[in-house]
Amino acid sequence: MVTKLYKQQESGFALLVALIVVGVVLSVGLVLLDLSIKQVRLSTNAKESESAIHAASAGMECARYWRRASSAEMETGAGINPECFGVSASNNTNAQLIAEVTGTGEVFEYQYEFTWGATDPRCTQVHALVASSTAFGVGVTTTDMTTLIPGYPDGNDKYCEAGARCTVLSVRGYNKPCNAAGTYGTVQREVLLQF
Repeated sequence: MVTKLYKQQESGFALLVALIVVGVVLSVGLVLLDLSIKQVRLSTNAKESESAIHAASAGMECARYWRRASSAEMETGAGINPECFGVSASNNTNAQLIAEVTGTGEVFEYQYEFTWGATDPRCTQVHALVASSTAFGVGVTTTDMTTLIPGYPDGNDKYCEAGARCTVLSVRGYNKPCNAAGTYGTVQREVLLQF
């Protein structure tokens, strides 16, 4: 009789050990699955961020080109029709005279955007301020720059010496088309250039 009771206790112990082993293996598997999911998300975020910074950098080169190619028009407030990446600009806001200036001269604001990329469409938004100060005078200062270009880093004013032509280009790149730029999963990168 004694041997039979001892065997029943052993079979219960084997079940307990088996449950513990299964629990440990399941826990390790879930941890590995969680790490894998986080790695996939991280690599996806890196890809989307890379796409957005490339859109901003390419847009900056395009904006610099149009600033050189249309310098006479942009310094006098005439309209321009930029084309980049084989696409004409949409939402083209031509030559708005900026009222937030002091001194002798004028500042014109241009805004335009492109959705480009056949297989992976992305958006580039360009915001350009072009200051033209008179040759004889005190120069021109654009005040409250953070209102005109959100996030402008150099305080609130931009000074352009007498007789000079000054430009501030702010280009935003998005990993999605312009009509979807504010939706979930959108990544934005910005490049700022002053000369």
